[in-house]
Amino acid sequence: MKLYCAAEVPADARETHELICRESRLAAVVRLIVWSGVFITPAILGWQYGYHWVLGIGTLVFMIIFPALLRDVAGQFRETNWVLRIDSTGVWINLISYRDKVSEGVSVVWLDYSEIASVGWHAESYSTPSQMAGTGPNSQGSISGDTIWRDVFLEIRLSHDQTGDLQAALNHLRSQAASDKRPAAQSLFRSQHFPVWLLEPAVLRVTWTSSHRVVIAPRILKVLARLETYVRLAEPTQGKRPNWNKLAVEDRLQLARELVHVHGAYSEAVTLLVRSGDMSYSDATTLVQRFEDEGIQFI
Repeated sequence: MKLYCAAEVPADARETHELICRESRLAAVVRLIVWSGVFITPAILGWQYGYHWVLGIGTLVFMIIFPALLRDVAGQFRETNWVLRIDSTGVWINLISYRDKVSEGVSVVWLDYSEIASVGWHAESYSTPSQMAGTGPNSQGSISGDTIWRDVFLEIRLSHDQTGDLQAALNHLRSQAASDKRPAAQSLFRSQHFPVWLLEPAVLRVTWTSSHRVVIAPRILKVLARLETYVRLAEPTQGKRPNWNKLAVEDRLQLARELVHVHGAYSEAVTLLVRSGDMSYSDATTLVQRFEDEGIQFI
């Protein structure tokens, strides 16, 4: 295992590879079309039916939101949009999202195939309370029901657990991202996404598809078929949590921690803790901030 700054990655690693994996550009274009339609519709309806105030507000909102959408799509067509590069001797993994600024510190890891015990895919499904439900802290009303999430990860099991430097690098990148808060208008389309999750010292997970607006191309089965040429392919695994309101307190806390560490889903974590009745909004916000500050820790 070797860690690199983005600028230190050898030129041949950028130019010669068997397969490059990145956030789907097609999905980005589709997302642009859908969200543009959503935000321009009020303006169109206001114009069509003569409601000038609706037309004005709708146009203003669209003019604020559309540039953020466009910048996000443009970012996916830049060279920095890559997650995994596969070649004949090993794999390169990008530790940051294309949405983040290029880090001057360590942000790329190289794994030789001799270090990889197996690769496979793992799926997780779980639920959280909808953020729009209820009327205040500790409310457990059923106004808007649940949000169901499903994540699929590329799971890489290493032949060793000497990943202390990688853990430190991931935590540094998370703290760096936390200090780079984005404008509220961009948060819906540029959420804080962390591509790599160190589940255990010898287990890495790379988010492949997720309800948290992540789609990596090509499909994970194609990637595994290519990696099977060089390393052992493990059987797929799946985890399904009970509904959020049926989880034990410790399990809800673990789910909230994963929402923060894996997806940067801070508001979903706070909503989970508050609407489950475990704590007040103030306490939940403080705890989620603590999760963010503590970084990746192994249990």
